[in-house]
Amino acid sequence: MPSRPDPGNTLYLIDGSNNLYRAFHAIRELRNSHGLPTNAVYGFTAMLRKLIKDFSPQFLVVVFDRPEPTFRHEKFPEYKAHRPETPADLIAQIPWVKKTLEVLRVPMVEAAGWEADDLIGTLAAKAKAAGMHAVVVATDKDLLQLVEDGVLYFNPVRERLYDVPAVEESFGVRPDQVADVLALWGDESDNIPGVRGIGDKGAKDLIRKFGNLDALLEGAGTIENRRYREPLLEHADDARLSRDLATIRRDAPVRFDAAALRLGAPDVEAARQLYTDLEFTGFLRELPAPTATQEVRCETILDPERLAQVVGRLVQTGRVAIDLAADSTLPMRGALIAVALAAEGEGAFYVPLRHHGLAAPRQMGEAEALQALRPLFHAQGLRLVGHDVKGAVILLARLGIEAVRFGFDSMLADYLLNSARRLHSLEAVASERCGLTVPAWSGLLGEGARAAALADVGVEQAAPVAGARVMAMLEVEKPLREALAAEGLAPLYDEIELPVAAVLADMERAGIAVDAKFLAALSVDWEREMGRLTTQIHALAGVEFNLNSPKQLAEILFDTLKLTPGRKTRKTGSRSTDVEVLEELAEEHELPRRILEYRALHKLKSTYVDALPALVDPHTKRVHTSFNQAVAATGRLSSTDPNLQNIPIRTEQGRQIRRAFVPGPGAALLSADYSQIELRVLAHLSGDPALIEAFHSRQDIHTSTAATLFGVLPGLVTGEMRRRAKAVNFGIVYGMGPQRLARDQGVSTKEAEAFIREYFARFPKVRTWIEATTAEVESTGRVRTLFGRVREFPEMRGADRNARQQAIRAAVNTPIQGTAADLIKKAMVDLLPRLRRAHPEARLLLQVHDELVLETPRDEAAATGALVREVMESARPLAVPLVVDLRIGPNWLDLADASGRSKD
Repeated sequence: MPSRPDPGNTLYLIDGSNNLYRAFHAIRELRNSHGLPTNAVYGFTAMLRKLIKDFSPQFLVVVFDRPEPTFRHEKFPEYKAHRPETPADLIAQIPWVKKTLEVLRVPMVEAAGWEADDLIGTLAAKAKAAGMHAVVVATDKDLLQLVEDGVLYFNPVRERLYDVPAVEESFGVRPDQVADVLALWGDESDNIPGVRGIGDKGAKDLIRKFGNLDALLEGAGTIENRRYREPLLEHADDARLSRDLATIRRDAPVRFDAAALRLGAPDVEAARQLYTDLEFTGFLRELPAPTATQEVRCETILDPERLAQVVGRLVQTGRVAIDLAADSTLPMRGALIAVALAAEGEGAFYVPLRHHGLAAPRQMGEAEALQALRPLFHAQGLRLVGHDVKGAVILLARLGIEAVRFGFDSMLADYLLNSARRLHSLEAVASERCGLTVPAWSGLLGEGARAAALADVGVEQAAPVAGARVMAMLEVEKPLREALAAEGLAPLYDEIELPVAAVLADMERAGIAVDAKFLAALSVDWEREMGRLTTQIHALAGVEFNLNSPKQLAEILFDTLKLTPGRKTRKTGSRSTDVEVLEELAEEHELPRRILEYRALHKLKSTYVDALPALVDPHTKRVHTSFNQAVAATGRLSSTDPNLQNIPIRTEQGRQIRRAFVPGPGAALLSADYSQIELRVLAHLSGDPALIEAFHSRQDIHTSTAATLFGVLPGLVTGEMRRRAKAVNFGIVYGMGPQRLARDQGVSTKEAEAFIREYFARFPKVRTWIEATTAEVESTGRVRTLFGRVREFPEMRGADRNARQQAIRAAVNTPIQGTAADLIKKAMVDLLPRLRRAHPEARLLLQVHDELVLETPRDEAAATGALVREVMESARPLAVPLVVDLRIGPNWLDLADASGRSKD
């Protein structure tokens, strides 16, 4: 690979149109919460930022095409005639790309009647004439012809720099022969005709042999191969025309001024606003932290007496913002580094506790600080506000300050108002709701593995950032409260979403025990099983290879075994070996079936069996998962470190992992699971009499549906019939069409259509409800749950038909799944205080979809279960009864039925 040229004497020429189009197709389904497609802007900006970071260019220009006809259209009216129309979602992003270049101070060039390629060729030639180097940044093979001494080509996808030898090595001919090759080969995307019958390989062979197109056409009659000779003699004029069309001009009317092409310093504040609008939170975090505004007064407090005075004043204000800065994002593990406080009329205060370094001031101890702060946490009439308060509640409880209640959490409020947003950072919320520019900690500390620790940063640097943030927490409450009220979300926020944060804090603190010995033995067994599978796979392949290498696996599947190649990956164009492809190939051959088994076992072993023991807290001897409350757009909870939502329950290996979760000494695990909750919610929302009656009469809904679908009496329904009926029942909930149902059930599309038709004939109001929900999302772009939770579907405002259809399917499912999520959250909020009164030693441990897992003294298990069932079944009256299945046992797998009802 050639060495990089001197950045101080090199002009980088980015083919804007080429890179923008590539980014649009490389990244799918990315939009901000207002429905604006952002995939092309994001991909292009990411490429540009990486280029600037890697090459540090001082001279850089982005060159765009203009839509007007060019001289090539005059020569050949059909030039580019077959290109599809530019997608509307891409057109919508072009102004945003140019705005991005503006705020990053990147020069742009375009000229009417000229393509970007010609402008790039001209600027490269002029830069070279001025004594500079040039680097063309593109993925288009046409531009390889510009490479020469002093002009390089950089492909940002392959991250490879090309000089003349590199072009010849990779493309097969010298740069000065590229246009001649294209003259023969043609270019389908540009509708350059070429010479019919001559492809890529033939074109390169001929040009290498004859040197150039003119010599080839002159000597065409001497070519022995008739397939080449006759087309060349007959279509010589086409070849010459194609060369004219493919040749990049270097005489475009574009002025070269090195000073005007110098990369400027970014307008940081304009970039901050732009990234906020586009919701590029990762890019936002990398911007330098803004200077704290003049209005934010932040006093650093170093002694407990002064802190006690300040706390006394703050208590009188009625509302205090608090932020606890720890050295870990996991509150069960972090140590408290500092506390930030703010109140209206009092300003902000920073209390450092563990800053160190030569210049660090003497700070008070943690115990002294907490003693002085204690009146804040339980003062009558004082409301605490914060952002992502669950972590603060957990950390304070670990430090001996129990049962702290916050009156407002701006993260949760923003989540309810805008569940489509990926992140709900304080910076984004403050900017959107108040127009405030709030510094992010990452601007001071950096991000990732190289981020500095807060304790290593000077107090004088940290205090303004912390002060600005707690003041922003005060500012955003009023507009967020008003927005919640306007959207009818205030009851959901005050009665469920904010209170459940406290329940989750209690659950995270409780954690759950794991059987380390069982996991160790399971790891050995699975390692042995993976070895057995590896031997089988190698025998089937006839050669040993790395099972974890997609490239080597593709070679075995598609080259050695000659299986039908699956789809290609978008990013690299290589042959995909993902699950979808392997499942398709597994119908042809045993090897992909074994690979699927191996991968499933390998993933579960690495993710859970080997990882769980390392996650055991050394103090509590338990695993403490973190529940994520503001992630899923439906309102469902998720969990991380470890993720307990994704342990498969339908496979034997997944069930074995559940076996590792155990209660503490003298206790039992209690599982309380809503039975068929989503179908019950569907019955309530649709008001379908037959579906409601089925639940009231305590029929097995899947057996009942099977009897209707197959035209038999319920007693004659077989297990296979019930399985298919169950697929239809849940398929309706998830918006499954006949094609998907047919594929999943191994039946014909006609049979699947008949199943669905019979289903709607029995439950006609379900169809009516689905149609009404579809009409609602098409009209308003949003749907609501029974509790009023809103989910926006910005895709409905886009031009992508597939995205809109996916959004409609999700919109039908959201009121059902979202209502089920709200019901179990409501049950958790109602249950915790009653547990504390009636069974103080029982603890909520986990929430997984429709299931609650508790730990309870063994001799109280039955009574605890009865209380849990009562609370869950009365969470909210529906048109059908809520039913909870109870199971009790020595681990999460071996749970005996304690409900007297069958669980499905």
